Amino acid sequence: MKKKLTKNEYLDSLDPDNLNLEKKDLVDFCNKCIKEWKSNKIANFKYIAAMSLMIGAISVTPENVLKMVWKKILLWFWDLQYENALANNDKMLEQFRRLSKLGSG
Repeated sequence: MKKKLTKNEYLDSLDPDNLNLEKKDLVDFCNKCIKEWKSNKIANFKYIAAMSLMIGAISVTPENVLKMVWKKILLWFWDLQYENALANNDKMLEQFRRLSKLGSG
């Protein structure tokens, strides 16, 4: 028999940006970045330092808080990409902007 989901669990299950990674996965990703940057430690020092601080922050942050923060980061990222595309001066995007204004009006 399947366990009945709470309302929040159900809404999260429908969320395409739901973070399924755990702390360990995030820390592993950070460590991979650091390993890559260590090929040129002097030029990448500030990136290595920042990512090391991020590992510390991930380690002390509760799992549910991490999921909410990363969900917001993902949503913000897609919004930022959309705004960036609209700021492009390409002719095709100009037509898209005009269509976008018609659709929102």
